[in-house]
Amino acid sequence: MDQILGLGPPLQDQDFNSEQHEELDAVSHETLDLVNSVVDKTKDLGQQLVNKEDKITESAILDEELGSVAGRLPVDVLFEIFNYYLLDSDHLSRRSDPSPIQLASVCRRWRDAAFDMAKLWCKLSFYVDHNSRKWKRSVLYYDAWLQRSRDCPLSLQLRPGYAKGGTAKLRRLIQPYMSRVSSLDIIFWNDVEPKHLLSDLPEALQELTVCFADCFDTSATARLLSELPSTVRSLKIRDRVFSPDCLYSLCPVWTHLTHVEIAIRPRIVLHFLYLCPKLSSCELILDQPAYMIFQVHCVRFPHANLQSLCIICPDHFNFDPLPALFNALTLPKLRTLEIRYAFLSSPHQELRAFLERSKCPLETLIFDAVATPPLEQQGDLIAIIPSLKIECRSHTEY
Repeated sequence: MDQILGLGPPLQDQDFNSEQHEELDAVSHETLDLVNSVVDKTKDLGQQLVNKEDKITESAILDEELGSVAGRLPVDVLFEIFNYYLLDSDHLSRRSDPSPIQLASVCRRWRDAAFDMAKLWCKLSFYVDHNSRKWKRSVLYYDAWLQRSRDCPLSLQLRPGYAKGGTAKLRRLIQPYMSRVSSLDIIFWNDVEPKHLLSDLPEALQELTVCFADCFDTSATARLLSELPSTVRSLKIRDRVFSPDCLYSLCPVWTHLTHVEIAIRPRIVLHFLYLCPKLSSCELILDQPAYMIFQVHCVRFPHANLQSLCIICPDHFNFDPLPALFNALTLPKLRTLEIRYAFLSSPHQELRAFLERSKCPLETLIFDAVATPPLEQQGDLIAIIPSLKIECRSHTEY
């Protein structure tokens, strides 16, 4: 046998003993097993790929069939589907889920149908970005969205943010569409000017929700709100407690409101209700100071139209103002009453007297509290109104 250069002299058969032969056989078997294992796994992987390919093909066929069905739906059916899809959405944006943009991305026909349905584009949330370049892009997006709403009434949510001149920028953007705005929801943060968004509001406006930071002057805020058009029926004021003077400065507004949500001191609740003769639903968040001293002439104050009342009494009160409040009120048309409180007992006796005195068609009474009335006390109230439904919800804080 010839010698191979660099590998030493050639090996002869006799140089291999029996042990070496066994070792070589063992290595050969291990190598063969490894090769077989790799082959088997390769076959399995190949079969998996074939199965996935079949599923992808089936899915593509199914998508094509579904797309074909979706593409053949009549426009009026699509309109119902789109409306149902967006049913629970208050205000929309390109990032919201659900959104009309998602509907428009299904197929070309859905895109054309969505862009042609003006009512899908009537709710929009604005935010002023600090970055001027991002804001310029957002302006184009917001404007295109509002143009699709055509002549439909608009419900807008405005968030000026902390950007300098944010309220003025928003006003310039929405001004061409302002005459169609029926609902506004605005949050005013620090260092913004509310007058840009609360002045010269349209006659079409029916609902207004405002939230003010602590830095805003209450009197100035009240003056702006006192100029609301007479078409406004719903007013929600967040995170702001009005003094009696500020409350009275809004007299022209209170007279035509049918729904109000406001933080208020217990001692002026009766005066507030007196200023709102058309009120049918109300949410009152009671705020300190909690003392209530009623004169004899207002011990039995009736409100003729109030049908739904929610009273929220936080846990920072020194004593419970609810008994005095129920002793003073008479609400003959009340149908729903919700009481949220953090006290360890409910105003049971006063509530009984209130129901007997009001003779109201109360349907639902909700106790949302740390300690809800026991079954015996609930039975006393049902004895007054047999059809009354009582709901008890236990919460630990307000």
